[in-house]
Amino acid sequence: MEVNKPKVCGACGRDGAPLKCPCKSEMYCNEECQRQKWGEHRPKCTVHLKKKLEKERARVGRDDKAVGFAAGELGVLFRDQDRLDEAAEWMEEALRIFRVVHGESHGNVAAALGNLGGIYQQQGKVEEALATHKQELRIARRVHGSESKDVALVLNSVAICLRRQGLYDRAMEKYEEAHAMYRSLYGEDHESVAMVLGNMAALLKRQGKHAE
Repeated sequence: MEVNKPKVCGACGRDGAPLKCPCKSEMYCNEECQRQKWGEHRPKCTVHLKKKLEKERARVGRDDKAVGFAAGELGVLFRDQDRLDEAAEWMEEALRIFRVVHGESHGNVAAALGNLGGIYQQQGKVEEALATHKQELRIARRVHGSESKDVALVLNSVAICLRRQGLYDRAMEKYEEAHAMYRSLYGEDHESVAMVLGNMAALLKRQGKHAE
């Protein structure tokens, strides 16, 4: 899904900018404004990054780690622009490459699965998101150990998917596991502990268990 942005020049801020970058995420008054903004916009320009990725493919081959990182970067940029179909496509490609390069049990594979699961959630594909985050959780436990901030974060993601499916008891189990892990790692007064507690409170409220 593409979002219609206001036609405001990305360089000078004037309204009614007629010139659009080919990546569709920035508008400009004229070529002078576009040149002025290019240094800042270039790292976020999906058209520029696609060209960069194709050069990398030609140089090192389609299954190189550098191409995987470039594909993942494109996936994140498209996600941030709410172009979710393209985001999923590029993140799936990053995941494929990392599996070829590293095998299954690697941090890059887990990171790509986490990003892909988040994109699936935004698309409303909750079953796919849950399956993806479960894969991420298995790898995170192998890579980072049974108790780590990375595992706790994935547990929270799994809980969110279960909550969205209406599986409230199972969701609470995952929240409680993440909460205990964060408390063990950081103590009570930490933003990650507070984040999970907030999610747990929201779930209890949805269940009508306000007193707990």
